[in-house]
Amino acid sequence: MNLKEEVKTLDLHAQIGDLKGVDKENKIVEIFRNVAQQILSGYFLVQKNQSDSCVKVHPTCVEIYYHEEGDRDDKIKDYIVYHRNNDDGKMDKSLFPLGILHNHVSGIDMTFEKGDNPQDAIRMSALIREFRMDDSKKLEDNYCMDYLELKRNRRGDIVTKPTYLYDALYSQFSVFDGFSIQWVDGENLVELEEESEVRVNVPQFKRDERNMVVKVLSSEGDGDATANKMYRQCLRKWNFKVK
Repeated sequence: MNLKEEVKTLDLHAQIGDLKGVDKENKIVEIFRNVAQQILSGYFLVQKNQSDSCVKVHPTCVEIYYHEEGDRDDKIKDYIVYHRNNDDGKMDKSLFPLGILHNHVSGIDMTFEKGDNPQDAIRMSALIREFRMDDSKKLEDNYCMDYLELKRNRRGDIVTKPTYLYDALYSQFSVFDGFSIQWVDGENLVELEEESEVRVNVPQFKRDERNMVVKVLSSEGDGDATANKMYRQCLRKWNFKVK
């Protein structure tokens, strides 16, 4: 099954069934691991129009985000998701078509949203947290991306700053000639790290006395803090990496 079919047919609740607590969380990790493996086995093909010149951008680490709109008790909430309805009900976000690239302050998400309307939408996406570039077939518009090269050299060809994906996808070729970006599924599934990790700087959330959704401060209770030390770290292990 290719990535498109994998996410189109994904029914999280059907696979979770009646599981609760830790068993439920472990099952979700297993399901998301399969999606992540499909992503990490493929690549973005960035190709200049009417040319054989191209660059392949391979994700090597992704974080899954999954938020269900609506108020039912069984809804899975992931309030860190950028593209979701406002908590005060004043602005609902229309659904992205399957496979839209969502650019935001943290990087670029591949989006896999579904639903009949914004009120019952499933907001699923994958942040490309790390990647590598194969520019061996880039025959035109060559120039030195100093910042990317520095990152690649530090981590064995892996770029670990997710916002640099903007440049890797959008700054390879001139807009005067035009270029395309297309997802290509891998022929073989890659092997992932045995254990997934928590998502970087993703906090826990709660509802305050006004019933507003707020981040849990690091000073509140026990547990690990986020990398920036400001909040309680969300414990969902939805970060997956190539071995």
